[in-house]
Amino acid sequence: MKTTIYHNPRCSKSRDTLKFLTDAGVDAEVILYLDTGWSAETLKSLKTETGLSWENMLRADASKELKTAIDNGDEQIIINHILTNPVALERPFVTTSKGTRLCRPITHLLEIIDERPTSPWFTERGEPVL
Repeated sequence: MKTTIYHNPRCSKSRDTLKFLTDAGVDAEVILYLDTGWSAETLKSLKTETGLSWENMLRADASKELKTAIDNGDEQIIINHILTNPVALERPFVTTSKGTRLCRPITHLLEIIDERPTSPWFTERGEPVL
């Protein structure tokens, strides 16, 4: 199963998700979106595939900044903001043949992968997942 993670190595949630995938034996394609940036097409696809609103896809500080655009449904302003500020989007997003999820919390990952690491499995902060 092809698996892609949109990863920010500076984010503990993203690091946990990538480690979970690795420990489960999943060979994921890692997209370092802070380096490569986003495309409008990818952003729209993530929104469609997850069924999330822009407000739920954006980090809290970004959604406050874009409140008027969100309230008015002005997708182009939101997309332009993310294109120029890639860190504004929540993370990590993971895509598999079973779907796409914002893996925040990490347990959302369990909805789209069959593989599991050896239990018990803990986040880097010591929170139990399995």
